[in-house]
Amino acid sequence: MPNYIKPLTLAVLATVSANAHIAQAEVAPYTLGEINVTTFKEDAARLANDTITQDDLRLFNRETLDSALNLLPGVNLTGAQQNGAGAQRNEMMANIRGFNLRQVPIYIDGIPVYVSYDGYIDLGRFTTYDLSKIQVSKGFSSVLYGANTLGGAINLVSRKPVKEFEGSVTAGLKTDRDFKYNGYTTDASFGGNQGTWYWQANASLIDINRYRMSADFNPNRFEDGGVRDNSYSRDGKINLKFGITPREGDEYSINYINQQASKGSPPYAGKTDQPVNYWDWPRWDKESIYFISNTKLGNDSYIKFRGFHDSFKNELESFTNVTRTVYSNGFPSYYSDHSYGGSTEFGTKLSENNTLKLSAHVKWDVHRSNAIGNPKERSEDRTISLGIEDTHEFSEKLSLVTGVSYDKRKNLDASAFTNSNQPFQFMHGSDQAWNPQAGLFYRPTEDSEIHFTVARKSRFATLKDRLSTGLTNQGIQNPNLKSESSTNYEIGASGMVTSQLRLQGAVFYYNTKDMIQQVSGLTGCLAGSGCFQQQNVGQVISTGIELGANYQASETLEFGLTYSYIDRDNKNEPQYKLLGVPRNKLFAYGRWQATSQLALSGNLEASDGSNNSRLRTGSLPPGTTAYWSASNGYALLNLKGSYQFNQDWVADLGVNNLLDKNYAYMEGFYLQGRNMFINVTRKF
Repeated sequence: MPNYIKPLTLAVLATVSANAHIAQAEVAPYTLGEINVTTFKEDAARLANDTITQDDLRLFNRETLDSALNLLPGVNLTGAQQNGAGAQRNEMMANIRGFNLRQVPIYIDGIPVYVSYDGYIDLGRFTTYDLSKIQVSKGFSSVLYGANTLGGAINLVSRKPVKEFEGSVTAGLKTDRDFKYNGYTTDASFGGNQGTWYWQANASLIDINRYRMSADFNPNRFEDGGVRDNSYSRDGKINLKFGITPREGDEYSINYINQQASKGSPPYAGKTDQPVNYWDWPRWDKESIYFISNTKLGNDSYIKFRGFHDSFKNELESFTNVTRTVYSNGFPSYYSDHSYGGSTEFGTKLSENNTLKLSAHVKWDVHRSNAIGNPKERSEDRTISLGIEDTHEFSEKLSLVTGVSYDKRKNLDASAFTNSNQPFQFMHGSDQAWNPQAGLFYRPTEDSEIHFTVARKSRFATLKDRLSTGLTNQGIQNPNLKSESSTNYEIGASGMVTSQLRLQGAVFYYNTKDMIQQVSGLTGCLAGSGCFQQQNVGQVISTGIELGANYQASETLEFGLTYSYIDRDNKNEPQYKLLGVPRNKLFAYGRWQATSQLALSGNLEASDGSNNSRLRTGSLPPGTTAYWSASNGYALLNLKGSYQFNQDWVADLGVNNLLDKNYAYMEGFYLQGRNMFINVTRKF
């Protein structure tokens, strides 16, 4: 539990009371943290890149990264990892057009922050109060990101102040359907821009004691309904920034982020006989410090530097009983990971119609883990990426973007211990990949665009893919496991059909090869039998469509809708369906400015079901067909009202899951039923 959050919040509230007449704050992006593909003069086009703004986050009350990403077409929330274990760990994850978070990494201001060991990250632990926008690239992403962007990239762009002094404070309360206390939220943002220097400070806390299940849930031997067992979570975050701007075009900034979290893990409550885990995370902490600079070189060139250190510390407790009084063998378990490195980006205009960008990245990933009473095992990778991106404008309406990157990964350390605690080294390995891409962009009018992109992308095998032997020592290491690769095609268009109606759409086709999948029925593991290994055996064809519409019916009434369809074909094992990706997803919203002070909004989230896990138990005889666990489809209705008392004070009152539906992203891991919230914000 972060002890610094509550005292800081009290200090913030006192400051607000003493500054009652300062003008409202604005949320401006920290442009040093953006990564864009330039397609036309002075314009960073969104192409296949979806952007969620701070206004969107506030309008739809999206306090964590998982709920924010769910606003976009082609994004599906899931609890399923590669082996279907995500929901067991109470980790909120997402698939982007079928690619999971190992294949679509997370960045903060262009700095990679995904967990180095297995590539996954819990989206539910990332709060959104300190962000100006979220950039989501699908399939075709800038080579300036560096390695591992097989299916795109997610970049969280922080805030930058625009006034001499500005800020906001929000306090919120959460209840269940019977108005019983669930938890509270608070966040505070302060900043100032003095022209040649600026500062920004953000602090937030989401403290959830528990949540209550839907009244539609039928109690079973795992869960009696009512309050969900072990459903607590606490997430505190501080984000500090200081920068100088000594002249136009030059900017130098240092940033510090500290996240401290703890969470329970609600156990499985479904209909199958899969094992039930009793887990807790008393510690899930991340800390990042990074420096970003941009220096203008003459009139047409610049050079940008990024340097970072990102750490992740994790403690997992596993128990043998529901009362959580007896530890499982080998627990608690501890992770202590960190990544560090840097990048350089150089850009220049070769002519009035041509812009060239070059990048170089180096990143070290270090993983250390141990069970209680055992020595720490250590593994380390080094990844290098070199990229070049060129934009040529044939005319004011037609532009071609080409790029290529060369990525190389080398294992530097893979040390472990025998059962008698004697040190030894696993075999080291390395891999490399080329990633060419091209995109053609046509702008028939100022407010419309048509594009065609093709990109070959790759993702290196993680440390866990290559080196883990599993909790039962049944895994066989594969140090030379090769990267996954995908050729991604997309055709898309957007534009104003009338002065009130905007439409957009995209069709995509992805051919993913050498996918890393678990191969069972092998011999040679430490356990002696029941062995498996991660191998490059998978091929998946993904096709889909995304549609969007926004209709401004009047100055006070607005409607919007997004829809996506995706079909994934497992060419390697056609008898087995792929996990965690429903075919159809819909998001629709309406907003009405009823009066100058009162705004009402509502939104609908709907998705069909998805396969969540392929289950085999050790008691099944050889040759027995595996059975499936699948979640049902759902439709959630959310409502909110906002009242602006004056230019300084606003209050929000809302209800989520109004119809109290029983739903889950992964079968058996049910989420909360009808719940309410109230937030009060003071802007200055």
